[in-house]
Amino acid sequence: VMQIIEMLAESPQGLSLTQLSERLGIPKTSLLSHLRVMASSGHVALQDHTKYVLGPASIRLGAVIAATSSVLAAARPLLEELVRQTGETALLAMIDAAQYEAVYIDRVEGTHAVRYTPLIGARRPLYCTALGRALLAFQDNSAYVAPYLASNRIVGITDHTVTAPNMLMKALEDVRKSRIAATQEEHTLDAAAIGSPVFDRQENVQYAIGIALPASRLAGEQRPRLNEQVLDAARRLSWTLGAP
Repeated sequence: VMQIIEMLAESPQGLSLTQLSERLGIPKTSLLSHLRVMASSGHVALQDHTKYVLGPASIRLGAVIAATSSVLAAARPLLEELVRQTGETALLAMIDAAQYEAVYIDRVEGTHAVRYTPLIGARRPLYCTALGRALLAFQDNSAYVAPYLASNRIVGITDHTVTAPNMLMKALEDVRKSRIAATQEEHTLDAAAIGSPVFDRQENVQYAIGIALPASRLAGEQRPRLNEQVLDAARRLSWTLGAP
């Protein structure tokens, strides 16, 4: 299937069934079965009843991949700088709005002997994690946030998890004002995090940047400094992505 998409991407004028079969070395009957499924999902389209071209679903997929790749490239030096400044593990997350989750898409491991290091690809709930709240706070309040906080997805994971909708709404309002979200042991015992939203040129938030660390290191005099370092990284990444 990916070979079909790649071949059509290289041939914007379109290719016939025969041309695709010859170039890919796939029998027409097998190829046609793939193309019918891909057409039903919008990944290919039949043009003038003779040639196959990329469909809107494939074009959207390419745009998502391209956008994510540019974010990763822009964020990597800022993640590395956060580690140099703080010694803590630096993270970049994106929102999976359909699943109400934050997904870690890049990470630079901290330098402390004792550190908290989530895996790339790990998923976390939006309501009880720092990067999750940084993402959630800037979604549409009536259409997304309020129904989510009233749903059965909001459950206590540890004894420290905030689950009351009014308290979560207050926490999200604080994030909107300060552009900083911090959690301690709400999702994972002995772990804490600080996150900040990343804005694009339309002032939407699909990404958040931050640090993860043992809960004991979030308390005390160093927290304002850590907050400002995370906020500065988010500001700079937002500027790179074209935010006002």
